Amino acid sequence: MGKENYFLGIDIGGTKIKTVILKNNGEVVEQDEVFTEDRATEKELWKKKIIQTITEKSQDYSNDSHHPLHCGISAPGLVDAQNRTVLHMPERLKGIEKFDWSAVIGKPIAIVNDGHSACLAEYEFIYRSAGIKHLLMLTLGTGVGGGIIINGELYQGHLQRAGHVGHMTLNSFGTPTMTNMPGSLEYEFGNFSVSERTEGRFNSVRELVKAYENGDVQAGKWWLRSVRKLAAALASLTNIIAPECIVLGGGIMEGAGDSLLGPLKKVMADYEWRPGGYNVEIKQAELGRFAGAIGAALFVKNKINCT
Repeated sequence: MGKENYFLGIDIGGTKIKTVILKNNGEVVEQDEVFTEDRATEKELWKKKIIQTITEKSQDYSNDSHHPLHCGISAPGLVDAQNRTVLHMPERLKGIEKFDWSAVIGKPIAIVNDGHSACLAEYEFIYRSAGIKHLLMLTLGTGVGGGIIINGELYQGHLQRAGHVGHMTLNSFGTPTMTNMPGSLEYEFGNFSVSERTEGRFNSVRELVKAYENGDVQAGKWWLRSVRKLAAALASLTNIIAPECIVLGGGIMEGAGDSLLGPLKKVMADYEWRPGGYNVEIKQAELGRFAGAIGAALFVKNKINCT
């Protein structure tokens, strides 16, 4: 393999666990995915799969004691200040809270929020070389997550909860979600609530967008209402964070494409404060479903190279 460092990135999703191997120069040399099976009859099977993966890849990519395989894990929830464990992860992945991966594996494992890791991957691979210093990313899927880059660095904030933009309120009289925020962006746009938002007609945003594209008038009203809510959120966040660029990723963005970006950019013209005629760029994420795993590998790579 050669005497160089390799970095394993693992992204724990509700459906799949994705893995990548990254070389020190940033090249992705291997990627894979397996089903998470969060609700399998075998207790915490997903956790056993990850431990096995780390063990096997360490054997494959550890050259010697000076060149071990470094590992980072991307996971939903809030992580601790040392990026060592997930402190809070309600509802899913039972057993992940306060689980000390480093103690079990026997070597340091860096843990990072999944929205943060996807943001870091997009920034390092796409935007750093373009001279961008301030970036906001949203991951649009079952819920809405995200990450923030300030002055070229991932901003995790106090309690590592920066970037949880899905939990901002758009309607103070709206339905509260798990963080008690009423009428959140996550509720107004996430896939988990689409059936409720469309009076039971659609079970996924993909179905809703397809109907909108086929000319369904009521579907168009529901979809464009959600897009308008997203635009209001992005305009508000632009005033607070002042990013040079906003990146949209996740399954909803991948599926909707121009049916989201087109109307979103039109509505942004109504809401966004544009001093001197300047407007923030809105881009679609480029790294796809492995962004979280790549970001986890980059996170630990950055930590190692800074020590």
